[in-house]
Amino acid sequence: MNSLLSQLLITLAQKEAAEKELHAMVESLEILVAALISSLGREKTDEIVGSVEKALDEMRARTDITYRSDLELLSGNIDRITAVAKRR
Repeated sequence: MNSLLSQLLITLAQKEAAEKELHAMVESLEILVAALISSLGREKTDEIVGSVEKALDEMRARTDITYRSDLELLSGNIDRITAVAKRR
């Protein structure tokens, strides 16, 4: 029983470490993308943001998407990242 509990705790710790690593990677990519978008000229920034918003609208219009909540989460994250570029 102790061996099983120990193994479960080890597995949980490994999953937590992997989750932290993934979170750090996502945060790094968000910062990188925001910086890249911000470094572009106003016209190019507006073009990219418009393209992303169009793609999201097209995804929302699709009827075969089963994970609408995932799409809204994605949209919220993209809005947060592109808001940095829009402030320029």
